[in-house]
Amino acid sequence: MSTMAGSWKMTITDGCRPGDRLSLLNLSPGPAHVEVTLCAQGDRPRGPIRLTIPPRRTRSSVVEDLMDEAGTMAPGPAYTVVVVSDAPVLVQPHRAGRQALELTRPAA
Repeated sequence: MSTMAGSWKMTITDGCRPGDRLSLLNLSPGPAHVEVTLCAQGDRPRGPIRLTIPPRRTRSSVVEDLMDEAGTMAPGPAYTVVVVSDAPVLVQPHRAGRQALELTRPAA
């Protein structure tokens, strides 16, 4: 669970698999502090993996690289990905048939 105040949250529930890539674009004029958590069915959540993305810049990571930072994970299943940021971030999973998804502030 994130401890960031004023967070932006997004979940990719249809899963990311090894080989997929996540691109995170910081839309704000300041650095974005991002937490990525990977969840597989029947396994404990891994993370949060903490990243800092410079203002108006993109960080692109292969899912396996994030898994390495989160600890050993089985290579087969799809993982739900939870992204929490303290600034607006555009998250784009790179896999055929997917579109970019923008984080939105949770309803109060």
